[in-house]
Amino acid sequence: MSVAADADGVGKVNAAFTDFAQKYDLPAGVRRSFNVALDELLANVLSHGMPGAGAGSLTFEVEPDKERLTVTLIDDGPPFDPFSEAAPDITLSVEDRAIGGLGIHLVRKLMDEVSYERRDGRNVVVLKKDLGEGN
Repeated sequence: MSVAADADGVGKVNAAFTDFAQKYDLPAGVRRSFNVALDELLANVLSHGMPGAGAGSLTFEVEPDKERLTVTLIDDGPPFDPFSEAAPDITLSVEDRAIGGLGIHLVRKLMDEVSYERRDGRNVVVLKKDLGEGN
Protein backbone atom coordinates (compact mmCIF):
# COMPACT_ATOMS: atom_id res chain seq x y z
CA MET A 1 0.00 0.00 0.00
CA SER A 2 1.12 3.56 -0.63
CA VAL A 3 0.05 6.44 1.60
CA ALA A 4 0.98 10.02 2.29
CA ALA A 5 3.95 10.30 4.64
CA ASP A 6 1.91 11.99 7.35
CA ALA A 7 0.17 11.00 10.59
CA ASP A 8 -2.91 9.79 8.72
CA GLY A 9 -0.77 7.62 6.46
CA VAL A 10 1.08 6.16 9.42
CA GLY A 11 -2.27 5.30 11.01
CA LYS A 12 -3.29 3.50 7.81
CA VAL A 13 -0.04 1.51 7.76
CA ASN A 14 -0.48 0.49 11.41
CA ALA A 15 -4.10 -0.53 10.79
CA ALA A 16 -3.13 -2.51 7.68
CA PHE A 17 -0.44 -4.38 9.61
CA THR A 18 -2.89 -5.16 12.44
CA ASP A 19 -5.40 -6.53 9.92
CA PHE A 20 -2.69 -8.58 8.22
CA ALA A 21 -1.41 -9.98 11.53
CA GLN A 22 -4.91 -11.06 12.53
CA LYS A 23 -5.76 -12.53 9.13
CA TYR A 24 -2.58 -14.62 9.03
CA ASP A 25 -2.59 -15.41 12.77
CA LEU A 26 0.95 -14.18 13.32
CA PRO A 27 2.55 -15.22 16.61
CA ALA A 28 2.07 -12.62 19.33
CA GLY A 29 5.82 -12.03 19.68
CA VAL A 30 6.19 -11.33 15.98
CA ARG A 31 3.26 -8.91 16.08
CA ARG A 32 4.71 -7.02 19.03
CA SER A 33 8.18 -6.87 17.48
CA PHE A 34 6.85 -5.46 14.22
CA ASN A 35 4.51 -3.02 15.98
CA VAL A 36 7.43 -1.53 17.93
CA ALA A 37 9.74 -1.50 14.89
CA LEU A 38 7.12 0.10 12.65
CA ASP A 39 6.28 2.74 15.28
CA GLU A 40 9.95 3.68 15.57
CA LEU A 41 10.72 3.73 11.86
CA LEU A 42 7.53 5.52 10.86
CA ALA A 43 8.10 8.14 13.56
CA ASN A 44 11.59 8.68 12.14
CA VAL A 45 10.21 9.13 8.63
CA LEU A 46 7.77 11.77 9.87
CA SER A 47 10.18 13.55 12.20
CA HIS A 48 13.35 13.55 10.19
CA GLY A 49 12.66 12.48 6.64
CA MET A 50 9.66 14.55 5.66
CA PRO A 51 10.19 18.21 6.52
CA GLY A 52 7.19 20.39 5.83
CA ALA A 53 3.52 19.59 5.42
CA GLY A 54 2.34 17.24 2.71
CA ALA A 55 5.88 16.27 1.74
CA GLY A 56 6.33 12.77 0.47
CA SER A 57 4.87 9.35 0.19
CA LEU A 58 5.36 6.08 2.00
CA THR A 59 4.99 2.58 0.61
CA PHE A 60 4.44 -0.40 2.91
CA GLU A 61 4.91 -3.95 1.64
CA VAL A 62 4.47 -7.24 3.52
CA GLU A 63 5.82 -10.54 2.22
CA PRO A 64 4.91 -13.57 4.29
CA ASP A 65 6.15 -17.08 3.82
CA LYS A 66 6.04 -20.13 6.08
CA GLU A 67 9.30 -19.34 7.84
CA ARG A 68 9.70 -15.57 7.83
CA LEU A 69 7.87 -12.27 7.55
CA THR A 70 9.43 -9.47 5.52
CA VAL A 71 8.22 -5.88 5.78
CA THR A 72 9.55 -3.19 3.47
CA LEU A 73 9.12 0.54 4.05
CA ILE A 74 9.90 2.87 1.15
CA ASP A 75 9.84 6.66 1.40
CA ASP A 76 10.87 9.48 -0.87
CA GLY A 77 12.51 11.60 1.79
CA PRO A 78 16.16 12.65 1.75
CA PRO A 79 18.72 9.82 1.95
CA PHE A 80 18.90 8.38 5.46
CA ASP A 81 20.25 5.00 6.53
CA PRO A 82 18.87 4.40 10.02
CA PHE A 83 21.26 1.48 10.52
CA SER A 84 24.49 3.29 9.65
CA GLU A 85 25.16 4.59 13.13
CA ALA A 86 26.84 2.47 15.78
CA ALA A 87 24.58 1.12 18.50
CA PRO A 88 24.37 3.38 21.55
CA ASP A 89 26.36 2.41 24.61
CA ILE A 90 23.52 1.34 26.87
CA THR A 91 25.95 0.64 29.72
CA LEU A 92 26.34 4.40 30.22
CA SER A 93 24.02 6.31 32.50
CA VAL A 94 21.19 8.25 30.85
CA GLU A 95 23.02 11.49 31.61
CA ASP A 96 26.20 10.29 29.88
CA ARG A 97 24.54 8.82 26.78
CA ALA A 98 24.26 10.71 23.51
CA ILE A 99 20.72 11.64 22.50
CA GLY A 100 19.14 9.45 19.83
CA GLY A 101 19.71 6.02 18.41
CA LEU A 102 17.97 3.98 21.09
CA GLY A 103 14.87 3.33 18.97
CA ILE A 104 16.90 2.06 16.02
CA HIS A 105 18.95 -0.05 18.44
CA LEU A 106 15.68 -1.59 19.61
CA VAL A 107 14.60 -2.26 16.00
CA ARG A 108 17.89 -4.08 15.38
CA LYS A 109 17.36 -6.20 18.48
CA LEU A 110 13.73 -7.06 17.67
CA MET A 111 14.32 -8.10 14.05
CA ASP A 112 16.37 -11.02 12.75
CA GLU A 113 17.59 -8.95 9.79
CA VAL A 114 17.48 -5.26 8.90
CA SER A 115 18.79 -3.53 5.82
CA TYR A 116 18.76 -0.18 4.09
CA GLU A 117 19.44 0.91 0.54
CA ARG A 118 18.85 4.00 -1.53
CA ARG A 119 17.01 2.88 -4.67
CA ASP A 120 15.65 5.09 -7.43
CA GLY A 121 15.84 8.19 -5.23
CA ARG A 122 13.96 6.53 -2.36
CA ASN A 123 14.88 5.09 1.04
CA VAL A 124 14.20 1.36 1.27
CA VAL A 125 14.22 -0.28 4.71
CA VAL A 126 13.68 -4.02 4.94
CA LEU A 127 12.81 -5.81 8.18
CA LYS A 128 12.81 -9.59 8.50
CA LYS A 129 11.61 -11.71 11.40
CA ASP A 130 11.55 -15.50 11.64
CA LEU A 131 8.16 -16.99 12.49
CA GLY A 132 9.57 -19.99 14.38
CA GLU A 133 9.31 -20.87 18.04
CA GLY A 134 10.17 -18.19 20.55
CA ASN A 135 9.14 -15.29 18.34
